[in-house]
Amino acid sequence: MGESSKYGGLTFGENKGNITIENNGTLSQGIASPPSDIINALEQLQEEIQHLADEQREIAEAHFELLKTHIEKGDNEKAKKPLEKLTSILGVISSIVSIASALGLGIPLK
Repeated sequence: MGESSKYGGLTFGENKGNITIENNGTLSQGIASPPSDIINALEQLQEEIQHLADEQREIAEAHFELLKTHIEKGDNEKAKKPLEKLTSILGVISSIVSIASALGLGIPLK
């Protein structure tokens, strides 16, 4: 892909969280960070994973890291798969619902 689009001074696309804002000829750049509700939900999810038995915890931790990577890259579609796996391991818990909601995904994940 490698494409980006410009709407009203904001540039979106495969920019890995980098944003460019143009306001009356002034150009500002920065890195978008996840909203605090996603950060809190990820922290809560990580705590829930720690309560799992060893074998399940290892699997869940791998999917958790993958989920975080996709969220950081802004790839919500790819974040869906590890979220589905975590749901199958932990069930529908509030942190998973919060993350799915913030990513624009519904429960059950489809």
